[in-house]
Amino acid sequence: MRIAILLVLIAISSTTETHLTAIKQLREKTRITPFSDYFYGMLELHQSSKLGEVVTIVQSMLDKLIAASGANEAEHSSQQANYEQQISKLENTLETTESELSSVNQQINDLTSDLSSLTQSLSFQGQQLLLLSNQITQLSDNHQEEVRASEEKFNNNSRYLAAVQEVLRFLSDTLLGNTSLIERERAIEAAKQSLGDKHPISIMIQMTSQYDDNTIRRVITKLEGIAQNVQERLDAINTSSNNSEQQYETLRSQFETTYSNLDKDKQFNQRQATAKDNDLASAKRRQQELQELISTSKELLDQTRIAQDNENTSYTSKRSHISEEISIVQSALDLLSQLPAQ
Repeated sequence: MRIAILLVLIAISSTTETHLTAIKQLREKTRITPFSDYFYGMLELHQSSKLGEVVTIVQSMLDKLIAASGANEAEHSSQQANYEQQISKLENTLETTESELSSVNQQINDLTSDLSSLTQSLSFQGQQLLLLSNQITQLSDNHQEEVRASEEKFNNNSRYLAAVQEVLRFLSDTLLGNTSLIERERAIEAAKQSLGDKHPISIMIQMTSQYDDNTIRRVITKLEGIAQNVQERLDAINTSSNNSEQQYETLRSQFETTYSNLDKDKQFNQRQATAKDNDLASAKRRQQELQELISTSKELLDQTRIAQDNENTSYTSKRSHISEEISIVQSALDLLSQLPAQ
């Protein structure tokens, strides 16, 4: 601008006392600035006889200053609009991000609570499964002991029944079937040799052989009663054993069904816990990302607002400077228009 002013002033080759007086009056009315002091000083130092050309040049200078003022306004409006757009975007991003972060924080709280409940459930279910497993094992052990005791009782009674039946057979076939004393003695001797002298059957046969036939028949009747009682006990043992086996199978099936169902529930809860644990890890990663994004957005928002303020300050200073130069040049143009034509 000062170069343009200098070109204008160089074009001034002469002036009159009237001109100088007018310039001094204008200087006195104008606020002293580096630009005004320079401008009026150059007017005083230079002279011109081509007033019309000078007026044209000064007018051109004024037009350029007005255009520069308009360009400054347009640039300011454009930059302010750009800043406002950036600020709006950053504020929207910040609002959306903070809203999402709030949702993620709630999700983390919910997942943490769910995982705590699932962990407690899994611990309880594990204890229940262990208890059921021990009960099934104990039930099986008890059943095996009952089976062993029942088999032992059955075997003892079977052996007793076999012995009674053997005595009955010997009494019926050997003693009652042999009427002569010699035949009985032979039968008794054969029993001793077959069973041994100390065998209960041998002893009983030897004792019974001394009885008469009627007495032997009464003994046989009593032994048949004993054999029937023993057989009834065997039947009862079989019935009890069968019932016990059915009860055992039913009870074991109930335990195993309960165990299976509880184990399925535990596996389902375990899958749920694993899924929620993965969701929690993902949510925490997203939480970190959102927190970093919020921090960055706030920083960018602050920087953009500072840049906007700086641009406003720069615009205000530049507008004031251009307005002041326009005022000075306009005053000079008014002065030149008041001078008489050369």
